[in-house]
Amino acid sequence: MVASKIHWSLPEGVEEILPPKALKIEKLRRALIDLYLTSGYEYIIPPLIEFTETLGGEAHEELKAYAFTFEDNLSEKKLSIRPDISEQAARIDAYRFNSLDSVRLCYVGEVLKKRVSQVHRSRTTLQAGAEIFGDPSIEADLESINLMLESLTTVGVEGITLSLGHSGLTSLILEDLKKNSNISIDKVESILSRKSESDINAISSEDINAKQRTILLELSTLYGGEEVIQEAKIKFSTLGDQVLEHLSYLEKVIEKIQLNKKIKLHIDLGEVYGFRYHTGIVFSAYIDKAGHSLAKGGRYDGLSKAKDLKRSAVGFDLDLLAIVGFSNLDL
Repeated sequence: MVASKIHWSLPEGVEEILPPKALKIEKLRRALIDLYLTSGYEYIIPPLIEFTETLGGEAHEELKAYAFTFEDNLSEKKLSIRPDISEQAARIDAYRFNSLDSVRLCYVGEVLKKRVSQVHRSRTTLQAGAEIFGDPSIEADLESINLMLESLTTVGVEGITLSLGHSGLTSLILEDLKKNSNISIDKVESILSRKSESDINAISSEDINAKQRTILLELSTLYGGEEVIQEAKIKFSTLGDQVLEHLSYLEKVIEKIQLNKKIKLHIDLGEVYGFRYHTGIVFSAYIDKAGHSLAKGGRYDGLSKAKDLKRSAVGFDLDLLAIVGFSNLDL
């Protein structure tokens, strides 16, 4: 018998799941689907590939940067492997359901990214999530936050910290930099994610002015307990009423949310990674053992449209492949 000369290996950031881990992941997947169905969500299975030109809707450019793209022999058009399912759910809501009423959708499926993001540690993930479309209320935001937390407890994750922020605040600041500075937004987001005062001070004065530098320095320090919201109101009082409205909305969410005593609350007003197409409240869940978020979500109104009207939306997703290692369930 002649031995094969082919050296078998997997691409970087890609793994195969073996027993008993594979069976545990499958049981966690079933548990999440059961949770979402009993919570009033409808299950969808979006396609693995889509036409590149329509990928992501309003978030097209952001998602295209993560998508594997190739030419289809049949249509001779470019196709992309989905790097995210939440935007597919938004498209299905807009073009398949096409309803002005609220719609609740859930999903679990594989996604593939051509590069590793700071939020998702692998290029392959098993993405589970739930989305609410057509409901702009604070009650929908609270429902999504609570279901995200219940998802983690359902799969056996303990010691959870809930982090809250508001993309409206960061968007106003980043939009000013985009229009009135020479620095790239990607660089600013990277610096803010590291909370690095030295990196902000190292930005050339040719790229940002003194006021912009001060705002970035203040934004990078606004994390911790509920008191940071009051600090932000004082520090950013000159930025206009819209900033104060965003901060007041966060206070309302905190006032109304009923957290399990085992869940800690953290406020981070400078968090931007993974939330570029969001428009309102953003939230994520962490545990001390993991160096990254285990689940994330937020409001993303206007990503899709129904009957030519911008559609309100809020939802979350998590990666089962990343979470299984932190599950204490003996399945």
